[in-house]
Amino acid sequence: MAQPKTITTRQDKRLARGPVAIGALSERVTKPALGKRGFAGGEIIKRWPEIVGSDLAGFAAPLEVKFPRGKSSGATLLLRIANGAAATMLQFKTPLILERVNRFFGYTAIKKVQAVQGPLPRVTKTLDSLENLAPAPSTLAEALERLGATVQQRTMENINKVKIR
Repeated sequence: MAQPKTITTRQDKRLARGPVAIGALSERVTKPALGKRGFAGGEIIKRWPEIVGSDLAGFAAPLEVKFPRGKSSGATLLLRIANGAAATMLQFKTPLILERVNRFFGYTAIKKVQAVQGPLPRVTKTLDSLENLAPAPSTLAEALERLGATVQQRTMENINKVKIR
């Protein structure tokens, strides 16, 4: 006797796979939108501080990668910068940004960097950085003591910076 065929639906496949992390789904959702702006899978946005370093990521954020029609190299990286001072800093750091971004791509994908002034996206603290924070002081005296130590430390850091220059 012949075995009856089992009809599998798309919903059955989803259930058979089990729970899925949101991060795995978000790439599928964001890839079409980010692809129109030249970001391959959004990795350059997600890993921007890692690619260029936290000092450069503090004053510039990627907006768009514009490739010439029909080519996969010689693109222009459009960055959003915080202010005019950041524009000056960007001029000095452009060769470094080009080197690091092209190293990330693995080939000379970016040829030019352009800047647009505007507000930078807010950086949210990760859970790891929040875990490393000291516990809140339990008394007013402890809070004032900690504040005084922080002010003294920052004052000494500023004095050392002035002496070095």
